[in-house]
Amino acid sequence: MDFGDTGLALLEFRARIDSDPCGAFANWNSNDTTPCMWYGVHCVDGKVQMLDLSSLALKGTLAPELGKLSDLRSLVLYRNRFSGVIPKEFGELTKLELLDLRENDLSGMVPAEIGEMSSLKCLLLYDNKFEGKIPSEFGKLKLLSELQFDKNLASILATRIGCANRKFRLRIWQSSWRQFNGGSLLIQIQGAVIRSLNTVLIQWFKLQKDTLAGCNDSCCGSSEQQMACNARNLVVPFERRGLLGSSKNLPAVPATAVPSTEQIIALPTTRSSGSFPAVPKETGTKSEPDDESSETNSEPADQSSQADSKPVDQSSETSKGETTAEKFSGDLWKYFIIIPCILVFIAFVALAFMCRKRAAKAIGVPKLNRSELETACEDFSNIVQAIDGCTVYKGTLSSGVEIAVTSICVSSSKEWPKSSETGFRRKIDRLSRINHKNFVNLIGYCMDDEPFSRMMVFEYTPNGTLFEHLHVEDMEHLDWSGRVRIIMGVAYCLLYMHHDLNPPISHPNLSSSFIYLTDDYAAKISEILGFDSATKSNNSVDDGSQDSKLDPYADPETNVYSFGILLLEIVSGKLVYSKEQGSIEEWASQYLNDKGSLNNLVDPTLKGYKAEELEVICEVIQECIQSEPRQRPTMKDVSSKLRQAFNITPEQAVPRLSPLWWAELEILSMETL
Repeated sequence: MDFGDTGLALLEFRARIDSDPCGAFANWNSNDTTPCMWYGVHCVDGKVQMLDLSSLALKGTLAPELGKLSDLRSLVLYRNRFSGVIPKEFGELTKLELLDLRENDLSGMVPAEIGEMSSLKCLLLYDNKFEGKIPSEFGKLKLLSELQFDKNLASILATRIGCANRKFRLRIWQSSWRQFNGGSLLIQIQGAVIRSLNTVLIQWFKLQKDTLAGCNDSCCGSSEQQMACNARNLVVPFERRGLLGSSKNLPAVPATAVPSTEQIIALPTTRSSGSFPAVPKETGTKSEPDDESSETNSEPADQSSQADSKPVDQSSETSKGETTAEKFSGDLWKYFIIIPCILVFIAFVALAFMCRKRAAKAIGVPKLNRSELETACEDFSNIVQAIDGCTVYKGTLSSGVEIAVTSICVSSSKEWPKSSETGFRRKIDRLSRINHKNFVNLIGYCMDDEPFSRMMVFEYTPNGTLFEHLHVEDMEHLDWSGRVRIIMGVAYCLLYMHHDLNPPISHPNLSSSFIYLTDDYAAKISEILGFDSATKSNNSVDDGSQDSKLDPYADPETNVYSFGILLLEIVSGKLVYSKEQGSIEEWASQYLNDKGSLNNLVDPTLKGYKAEELEVICEVIQECIQSEPRQRPTMKDVSSKLRQAFNITPEQAVPRLSPLWWAELEILSMETL
């Protein structure tokens, strides 16, 4: 799509906005040469791939012309006041991976054309006024991994959606349920505890019952019934407990007082251990019925026989009671060991769960106070940069180590929804996992409520960005060897993020603007900016019950493609997109396929370069920028190939002098005060 179509489509969208209280469209100028500089518009290779206008209180309707943004991968209009219907033209966005329309006033039917978005991974629709059904065409969305919608659409959810996406663990969430499909650690713990208690209590009550067999009936009944009742309350599942309390499950009607004409036979009460039958087999003699009438009418011989049998029964019961008591006293020590072990196990599982929950909230870097950072940053007067809803300050610790403090532009907790807090914590948690010398490492954070502050503390890189050194005339020029060293530093860092971390982490917007240079011009990949991606988390909900995952537009394959474009930019010194040349990828295509023309790719300001190294770089570029993501190499393959060509080790690509250790040491000491 050319720029004219893209710009016109976005301007049509702006024309349908009735209210813009935050002035988000202030810099949307129809006279601009590219929409990539407009607020909320994010481009890759001069193509609009993301439109993020969330939490701006925009009022209006959705323009069908947005369906013409054929390269769009992420459309985020979360927390606004858009009304009307979702245009069916959205179905033409075949590359779209994220559609976030949460918390608006949209109504009407959910269009079936959404089922044509073959790349869609995340569809967020809840807290709107939609009617009707979830279209069955959603079953075509083979890559869909998350679907959120309101409960009034729940009854018609097509089960084949879940079946089609089972390997992606589709998460279907409804705003009024406040829960997700799937088990949790608490449920597993509960099940394990109940099973353990069930086993122990059953054995315990059996032994208690056997031991108390010699007591009178009233004693046995009261104690045993109370214990059995307590056991049932402990081990009966919640579903069964609800069934017992249901009005449909009434007790049986008691028998009437009419005397029965049938003879009732009293069976022996001898208990069975499981090894022998409960009722002894007949040995040729009949058991006399235990009935009063039969006793009076029986013959003397029968009476004497019955009298002879009674002492035998009593002695049998006495000896059996003694055997049970001896068995109980012999096995009692086992339960004094088993029960404490179970309690210790339960305590251990609970502690592990608490630690896991705390690790998800507390982060792997120190928490600092605002007053400490305010002192280091001279009352937050030294502003380095302001972008993406945040401000970057430069600070100096007492040891002389310089730091960069990134602060969100929010002054009150009322302007900070729970979803933003969740996204902020996730970003800290994610960045705290990265510890590489070619990365701008996170060394602390601040979460104060009075005054409201959300900040991240990074190591400071004094030599600006790679973009500035390539395209700003006043910045120091980079020679060929310096550029090659920067390439290897970025490659080694991406190799670490993609292959050494588990789960892997991808950079959400890899470009020369996010690569900073140290005193000795070593490369450091940065995520200092980009608070939008943290505070406006695309995968978070207001109850915060969500595991962390990669942004739909940030994956290893995308990073590999961006790395290929970055190589073109470093070698040629040209902008990724300009009005004169178009996209750098299209400009370079005429030279990449002809080895004799590779020298035309080289930045003319360079005084010299190595032809064999340039040839390898061009081969890597062609492999990385393939249109099919699955055909692109991994960073392990890329870094290995480049290392063989440049002979630069990871130790040679990192900064020679890093103050990170001293900064971390001082911040840790600040935390303990």
